Amino acid sequence: MKAIPLLTICSACVLVTGCASDSTDYYLRDSFGFKEVCLVDNKNVPPSFFIALRQAIQDKGLTVRTVSKTEQSCPVTVYYEAKYNLAYLKDARLLLTTEGHPTDIVNLRKNVEPATLADPASDSEPKIRDMVNRLLPRGTPW
Repeated sequence: MKAIPLLTICSACVLVTGCASDSTDYYLRDSFGFKEVCLVDNKNVPPSFFIALRQAIQDKGLTVRTVSKTEQSCPVTVYYEAKYNLAYLKDARLLLTTEGHPTDIVNLRKNVEPATLADPASDSEPKIRDMVNRLLPRGTPW
């Protein structure tokens, strides 16, 4: 009789730990047709934008290699630009090239005025993730 509650508790623990996983393996593997993206570093953009962009691409299951300029060894390259008005993200643009040819462009444009409640640069990560999701859309298997 004592084995049934013990078995139930063990089963519940296994189920809960499986659901609490932090893994990104639920994406379809190789659905992009490439595994690595070269990210051309733009020194004119604050590092917080670069860090959020790199993390958003990595969360798609892709390896990110940072390069200072376009390289022949990079079949897929992402370029980025961002403009800030003081501490607020005003404009951003992502450009994806495949084998040197522009494939897709994603733009973000916000009208920022001193009287508006804009998001400071530190809060721009959700917008950057949204841009990456539009640039590299990938479905889940369900």
